[in-house]
Amino acid sequence: MNERTKQQLWRLLLLGLSVLVLVYFVYQFYQAAHEPVRTEVARQSTVKDTVDTDLFVVRDESFLETSSTGILIPLVPSGSRVAAGEGVVAIFENEDAASRYAELNRVEVNLARYDRLNQQRGNSAVNLTALGKRISQDVIDLAELVDNRDLTDMQEQVYDVRDQILARQIATGETVALDNKVTELTSRQKALSNKSAGYDTLESKNSGFFIDSVDGYELATKYDKVSKLTPEEIEKLLKSDPADVSDKVIGKVSTNFDWYLLCSLDTDKAKSLKKGDTVTIDLPYSAVRSVTATVSSKSKADKKDRVAVVFKCNRMNAYIASLRKEEGQIILHTYTGLKIPTDAIRTAAGGKEGVYVLEGNIAKFKQLRTVYTEDDYIISSETPQEGETGEFVSLYDAVILGGKDLYDGKILD
Repeated sequence: MNERTKQQLWRLLLLGLSVLVLVYFVYQFYQAAHEPVRTEVARQSTVKDTVDTDLFVVRDESFLETSSTGILIPLVPSGSRVAAGEGVVAIFENEDAASRYAELNRVEVNLARYDRLNQQRGNSAVNLTALGKRISQDVIDLAELVDNRDLTDMQEQVYDVRDQILARQIATGETVALDNKVTELTSRQKALSNKSAGYDTLESKNSGFFIDSVDGYELATKYDKVSKLTPEEIEKLLKSDPADVSDKVIGKVSTNFDWYLLCSLDTDKAKSLKKGDTVTIDLPYSAVRSVTATVSSKSKADKKDRVAVVFKCNRMNAYIASLRKEEGQIILHTYTGLKIPTDAIRTAAGGKEGVYVLEGNIAKFKQLRTVYTEDDYIISSETPQEGETGEFVSLYDAVILGGKDLYDGKILD
């Protein structure tokens, strides 16, 4: 290859490289000038402004004691109300007698249920749609109990599902052999009644809520002094070990229907809590899940800038009766509105804050009603304010993310 041919090839190579560089810069310029429009649909979202804390539960509790030996069976469910003098526990001489008594109770419960179902025969005024919905809800409730490994109400829920299905079969004219079941249960009831032995009864000395267990914290602090506890004293309660309880104690009665949740909070976290406020407290690691309570008292800040907060509640059931030391979240506020990414927010002429939404191929500016802010998103209220003017972002708007040189009415490629 001669020198002239080499020079021509070199010039062609340089020309090719120049064209590639030119194409690259043209492409980059085009990308910069024609940034693709990205959008996100405005959807409704709910966020909670919460304070995480540890809680100590205080009830006005008195022990139930017995010197009798034998097999104990509660006569009333844990967490239920009892009157002074009411029998709360049956005491049997041996396990066989207790077993017969428990089976007799199950038979009588089922017999009463089947009797009620029998009475529905011939009743044509049954709303099958509503009944179907109840069955679906009962099945969902049962599945949740199984998922949560909550065996306390399992048997009752199984009975409810069964009874609703039988009620639907009766209403639709299906043949259901209830008479045979009632006859069988009646016969079993008579046989057990003939064999049933007597038992001693332990009565409650006070009115209140019966609780069939003890945990050693019943006397950890005085019920009528909770409003005077300091943040340090509450923190000590949360770190304390349970006391020993006598073997004679077989349960307790919460003799006051009000009970308390105590916590120690940083002053700035507790500043929005005022005496008399009603709040929801989530208890994610308990079967209770959440309770509604009232701020009963709030102390002055101590040297560590901590305050003692006492919440009062009067709701009770078997799950609440077992609460003592709990991890919780105090819900200060709940915000519901449209979730908007912060990188979509713009400030228009006049200082109005809002976003551009894509309507067809046109960018349109819409204002925001910001009620809650996080680093990467805000919540915009959907509720109009008195006297406001202009258009506001609404549900399912296509909110434009990023974008350059946007203005109201701009036509986008």
